[in-house]
Amino acid sequence: MITYLIGSLLIIMLSIIVIKKMAKERRHKREHSDIVKAYDRLTKEFKLAVEYSESINGRYIALDRRNKKLLIIDHCGDQKEELCVPLSEIGDSKIIRETDGPQLIKKILFEFRNKRNNQPVRFCFYNGNVDLPGELPSLSRKAIYWKTKVDIHRRAGSVGLDAEYVL
Repeated sequence: MITYLIGSLLIIMLSIIVIKKMAKERRHKREHSDIVKAYDRLTKEFKLAVEYSESINGRYIALDRRNKKLLIIDHCGDQKEELCVPLSEIGDSKIIRETDGPQLIKKILFEFRNKRNNQPVRFCFYNGNVDLPGELPSLSRKAIYWKTKVDIHRRAGSVGLDAEYVL
């Protein structure tokens, strides 16, 4: 009798674990599908030819060097953001590290100002609530990489391959 109860409890627990895992995978596929749909819609709408792109846990950033535009898709969290910003409209840019306490980094953001309306636009590279702490060094380097890339390409004139090779 006890072995029957223990066996049925094990089967129920295993089925709950499998159902949760399947639901998580389905949610991940839906989120990825939403990002792909947003990317397709924005590339068609703005006629983009993306050369550099990066996908980071529900967030997507891309650069069209020929048309000089930056594409930002952020579907991480409650608020969904989809932007295509011409590089000529980007003012100053900076990397912001939000800390929670003395040493704990909570967020790493790439922020730039839109020259047209002087509004800040932020792209989150690391969010302590979503991303794993082990990803912090890599995502921090990616934030610096993208800031440098945007700063190089937003200037007037063409950028040679030798300047990009340094990145």
